[in-house]
Amino acid sequence: MSEIFEFLKNSSLTKDNFNEKVEFLIEGFLVKQLITLIYADGGTGKSYMAFALAKKLCKEGQRVFFIDYDNPVGVLKQRGVDRLLIESYENMNYIQRSALELCGFELVLKLEENAVGKAYKDCVFILDSLRDFVDINNDNRINRLFGALKNLREAGATVIILHHSNKDGKNYQGSNHIRNSLDVMYHLLKRPSKENELNFLLEVAKERAGVKDSGFCVKTLNLELNELDVEVARMSEYELNFTTLAQKILAGGDLNKTELLNAMNYEKDDRTARDCLDKFDGKLWFSRKTGKSVIYSCKAETTTDTTITTMGENTLNLAV
Repeated sequence: MSEIFEFLKNSSLTKDNFNEKVEFLIEGFLVKQLITLIYADGGTGKSYMAFALAKKLCKEGQRVFFIDYDNPVGVLKQRGVDRLLIESYENMNYIQRSALELCGFELVLKLEENAVGKAYKDCVFILDSLRDFVDINNDNRINRLFGALKNLREAGATVIILHHSNKDGKNYQGSNHIRNSLDVMYHLLKRPSKENELNFLLEVAKERAGVKDSGFCVKTLNLELNELDVEVARMSEYELNFTTLAQKILAGGDLNKTELLNAMNYEKDDRTARDCLDKFDGKLWFSRKTGKSVIYSCKAETTTDTTITTMGENTLNLAV
């Protein structure tokens, strides 16, 4: 019995194991060395979101391994993955099913064989998509797959998994064991956007390490990823229509509050309209006090945070 006690003692955590702090690769959204799943309806652009994440993480020095069992090579070419990712970053490794003899499940188990120590430190694995790696309704297979992914995590890896939502779009497809086996889960929602852009709201469906709802804008021509204010990303239909019209009118010149509301066919004492003006002030337009009047403009008077400035210039297109 003494041998087993000695084994357990040597395997126990010490105070040094608690020196590691939570580290975000993207503040408030993507935690290093955790397993994060993003699910969405088909056709919402989640692969574009993953491409943009991959580019951003490459630029920040992570070794990115994008394992794609979903998109054919022709689609990747059409979206510029060859130019914008593979040819642009030496630390980008794009693995596509046509070049593999292993199925997705077997590939993850092969990666697990080398998950020793911190072998995968500063590595990011992006899996597209989960149903191509495992039978999502088979609890035993799911537990085995995520057991392997947890071993990758403990060896230093950050894992991002793309997955599909169910028919009503409100939840993910498959077994409850999926949710129970990962660290963080997001529901990705596509939002109105300009041409050659995709705006997303990612709502937390399972929280760990202090992650929060986040908004992002992906530039589809260069796969750049920009943060989008969450209030802008989650606007109601009324707010979408209101802000689009307000931006269009303000593009023609500055107006005071009464002039702006009149131009939009709202009464000056319309409380809902006035609240909407206040809510997006500093995000989609900017106000300044001149005497007793409040003047609205589509441009800020002084230098602002680049993210906010970008949003201030972003006219939403409701046709999307």
